[in-house]
Amino acid sequence: MKLYEYQAKELFRGYGIPTPHGHVVKSPMELKAVLSRVSYPVVVKAQVLVGGRGKAGGVRFADTPEELEKSGTALLRATLKDEKVTALLLEEKVPATEEYYLAVTLDRARRLPLIMFSRSGGMDIEAVAREHPGAIARVHVDPQMGLRGFHLEQLTKAGGLADPAVKKGVQRAARALYRLWDESDAALAEINPLMVLADGSVVAADAKLEVDDSALFRHPELGAFRAELPESELEREARATGFLYIDVDPAGSVGVVSNGSGMIMSCIDWIARHGGRVTCALDLGGGATADRVAQGIDILLKNPRVKSLLISIFGGITRCDEIAGGVLKAVKEHAYPVPIVTRLEGTNKEKGLALLKEARLAGVTVAGTLSEAADRVLTAQKLGGRGA
Repeated sequence: MKLYEYQAKELFRGYGIPTPHGHVVKSPMELKAVLSRVSYPVVVKAQVLVGGRGKAGGVRFADTPEELEKSGTALLRATLKDEKVTALLLEEKVPATEEYYLAVTLDRARRLPLIMFSRSGGMDIEAVAREHPGAIARVHVDPQMGLRGFHLEQLTKAGGLADPAVKKGVQRAARALYRLWDESDAALAEINPLMVLADGSVVAADAKLEVDDSALFRHPELGAFRAELPESELEREARATGFLYIDVDPAGSVGVVSNGSGMIMSCIDWIARHGGRVTCALDLGGGATADRVAQGIDILLKNPRVKSLLISIFGGITRCDEIAGGVLKAVKEHAYPVPIVTRLEGTNKEKGLALLKEARLAGVTVAGTLSEAADRVLTAQKLGGRGA
């Protein structure tokens, strides 16, 4: 679950990370009400969950109440990258001397938390990583040990910080950001830019926080944030029935049904390795029955972008024969015009495979490995996927 900037900053402040003073407005009437209470110059930021907001015109500046009203009113009527702007964050313009980048995420290859810091903040960090990889300091943290002082020393030293005041401010922000990331079960906690002021203190001028959907049951305090986030019809339908629907890539064409975020990520990776793109995924969770599996498949295939479907299950609590039964039930009831590739591992695998093979349903094939499944689902799409 991605949070809006103003929501992430609310959490940042709770962990002691300084942010600029600001106001959130959600209508022209609320905008008018704060015109006289804002400190000028002010930054006007559209609250959307898409990247490249600044380049799309979603960040503006105003020196007077008249300019703020004009810019704010226009933004509240705008649509940025297909997302309607329903809220603005109005913040004081911070007089920065430098702009840094600071983030905490999970390094899936190393299976360790990773803190990243760069003095090239305020920029497209993916471009910095691609063109100047040495400009980003990276420090891994052993989760059994937790974040220690030497990690922070290593980070700021590798990042080339010498000023004691700045170094102290960055280390304090990094420690707080790591704690927030860890305690929120976040996939990503990011500050870009982390502004450095003339006295050496630092301020989070922007904030990004993405919480692992699978861990949301542990965070009822985030429920109020979810209610303010945009949600598609399929996301609502899936959530209402106990599934997690994920809109992955509008340009993709493969749908994925799996159990667990790790397995879904593996499916996405393998399909990408074979030259394809996943457009959406549905997490069945644990213990799904045949009826529930059929229900999940039906929800995912309501997305017209899905041209072929990969079902990859690791059977633990969920039994592979129940998965196979769900696939057969879904296909027999709906006759989807979409080829389906199924890959099963774990509990009752042999029974599940036998059910699928005996049924001999057109358009349903079985793969032995995830790599083979990714290859087959893309080949099937070329030969007979929806819209092929």
